[in-house]
Amino acid sequence: MVGKLTSLVSATLLLAGGFSPAGAQAPADPQAPPAPPPMRRPGGFGGGERHRPNATPEEMEKFKNVRKALDELTPEQRQRFQENFLRWSNLSPEEKKALTDRYAFRRKKIDEDIDAAIKEAGLELDAQRRELFARRYGEERQRIEEQIRREMDEKRRPLLKEVIAKLKAEFAPVAVPGRPSGVPAPPVP
Repeated sequence: MVGKLTSLVSATLLLAGGFSPAGAQAPADPQAPPAPPPMRRPGGFGGGERHRPNATPEEMEKFKNVRKALDELTPEQRQRFQENFLRWSNLSPEEKKALTDRYAFRRKKIDEDIDAAIKEAGLELDAQRRELFARRYGEERQRIEEQIRREMDEKRRPLLKEVIAKLKAEFAPVAVPGRPSGVPAPPVP
């Protein structure tokens, strides 16, 4: 769901902001009354059937998909998305570009991994089946990565305890005549 949501966020930004891919919008009529505030649904994003009059049908369809994806999120996921969206909004253009570049690199690497997996499996898939394969591959890969993270955490814990014990002994204050207490002893070679 998160990957799907990430790919749909650009449509939200496109439709929610004042950006039009065809170019700059005409300036607003200064004599026109201000637009009414957007209606809000309880617990949801956006409101009603409000839309941008200059949005193409494709943009509107993407926007509906984004709204559906957002509505399917749990309240915790929705809250995290809103916080991330606000953080993104406050980033400088350079920071946004750096994150976008990093995402594009990661996406390219994932696509290469999927292509390699399809080739290794000896499959020839049409676009729809490739998309399904990619989704399943991503789910399984994510499950494996989480399992590896848990295993690494379990292995790391006792090693860190050893390091902490060693450092505690190394940096513990040593009572030496003529040296004030609390001053660590010099390192032992």
